[in-house]
Amino acid sequence: MLPVPLPRPVLLAGAGLIGAVYLIGGDQEGSGSAEPKCSFEVTADVLNVRSGPGEGAARVGSLQHRDEIEATPNVVDGFRELEEGRWAATEFLAQAPGGSCAP
Repeated sequence: MLPVPLPRPVLLAGAGLIGAVYLIGGDQEGSGSAEPKCSFEVTADVLNVRSGPGEGAARVGSLQHRDEIEATPNVVDGFRELEEGRWAATEFLAQAPGGSCAP
Protein backbone atom coordinates (compact mmCIF):
# COMPACT_ATOMS: atom_id res chain seq x y z
CA MET A 1 0.00 0.00 0.00
CA LEU A 2 1.36 3.42 -0.95
CA PRO A 3 1.46 6.26 1.61
CA VAL A 4 -1.13 8.97 1.08
CA PRO A 5 0.45 12.45 0.84
CA LEU A 6 -0.97 14.97 3.29
CA PRO A 7 -1.87 18.47 2.15
CA ARG A 8 0.64 21.15 3.15
CA PRO A 9 -1.79 23.05 5.49
CA VAL A 10 -2.36 19.84 7.49
CA LEU A 11 1.40 19.34 7.88
CA LEU A 12 1.92 22.96 9.00
CA ALA A 13 -0.94 22.79 11.49
CA GLY A 14 0.48 19.57 12.96
CA ALA A 15 3.96 21.07 13.28
CA GLY A 16 2.50 24.16 14.98
CA LEU A 17 0.56 22.03 17.44
CA ILE A 18 3.64 20.01 18.34
CA GLY A 19 5.63 23.22 18.86
CA ALA A 20 2.93 24.72 21.08
CA VAL A 21 2.76 21.59 23.24
CA TYR A 22 6.55 21.64 23.62
CA LEU A 23 6.62 25.30 24.67
CA ILE A 24 3.73 24.99 27.12
CA GLY A 25 5.20 21.87 28.72
CA GLY A 26 8.65 23.49 29.15
CA ASP A 27 7.72 25.19 32.42
CA GLN A 28 6.45 22.10 34.18
CA GLU A 29 8.40 20.44 37.01
CA GLY A 30 10.64 17.64 35.90
CA SER A 31 11.21 19.12 32.46
CA GLY A 32 14.83 19.93 33.28
CA SER A 33 14.35 23.70 33.05
CA ALA A 34 13.74 24.31 36.77
CA GLU A 35 15.60 27.23 38.33
CA PRO A 36 17.87 26.50 41.30
CA LYS A 37 16.12 26.95 44.64
CA CYS A 38 16.86 29.85 46.94
CA SER A 39 17.64 27.66 49.93
CA PHE A 40 19.72 28.16 53.05
CA GLU A 41 20.93 26.27 56.12
CA VAL A 42 20.74 27.83 59.59
CA THR A 43 24.19 28.26 61.18
CA ALA A 44 23.07 29.64 64.58
CA ASP A 45 21.99 27.40 67.46
CA VAL A 46 18.62 29.16 67.41
CA LEU A 47 17.66 31.80 64.84
CA ASN A 48 14.77 34.14 65.57
CA VAL A 49 12.31 34.68 62.73
CA ARG A 50 10.87 38.19 62.74
CA SER A 51 7.83 39.92 61.25
CA GLY A 52 10.00 42.46 59.45
CA PRO A 53 13.60 43.21 58.49
CA GLY A 54 15.11 44.38 61.79
CA GLU A 55 15.93 43.36 65.35
CA GLY A 56 13.08 45.54 66.59
CA ALA A 57 10.45 43.62 64.60
CA ALA A 58 8.25 41.18 66.51
CA ARG A 59 9.48 37.61 66.88
CA VAL A 60 7.13 35.26 65.00
CA GLY A 61 9.05 32.01 65.30
CA SER A 62 12.48 30.41 65.39
CA LEU A 63 14.66 28.01 63.44
CA GLN A 64 17.15 25.46 64.74
CA HIS A 65 20.78 24.79 63.81
CA ARG A 66 21.07 23.03 60.44
CA ASP A 67 17.41 23.60 59.50
CA GLU A 68 17.19 23.95 55.73
CA ILE A 69 14.77 26.60 54.54
CA GLU A 70 13.66 28.20 51.30
CA ALA A 71 13.66 31.97 51.04
CA THR A 72 13.14 34.82 48.61
CA PRO A 73 15.99 36.79 47.01
CA ASN A 74 14.82 39.89 48.95
CA VAL A 75 17.38 41.21 51.50
CA VAL A 76 16.80 44.41 53.53
CA ASP A 77 19.18 45.77 56.20
CA GLY A 78 20.87 42.39 56.71
CA PHE A 79 17.63 40.40 56.90
CA ARG A 80 16.42 37.94 54.26
CA GLU A 81 12.73 37.52 53.58
CA LEU A 82 11.79 33.86 54.05
CA GLU A 83 8.18 34.41 52.98
CA GLU A 84 5.54 37.09 53.50
CA GLY A 85 5.89 38.43 57.06
CA ARG A 86 8.87 36.20 58.00
CA TRP A 87 12.45 37.48 58.04
CA ALA A 88 15.77 36.14 59.40
CA ALA A 89 19.25 37.64 59.84
CA THR A 90 21.42 36.80 56.81
CA GLU A 91 24.57 36.42 58.94
CA PHE A 92 23.14 33.15 60.29
CA LEU A 93 22.06 31.71 56.92
CA ALA A 94 24.51 29.78 54.73
CA GLN A 95 23.56 28.97 51.16
CA ALA A 96 22.58 25.30 50.98
CA PRO A 97 24.47 23.00 48.61
CA GLY A 98 22.95 23.24 45.13
CA GLY A 99 21.06 26.42 46.03
CA SER A 100 21.39 29.67 44.16
CA CYS A 101 19.96 32.95 45.34
CA ALA A 102 21.18 36.43 44.55
CA PRO A 103 19.98 39.34 46.67
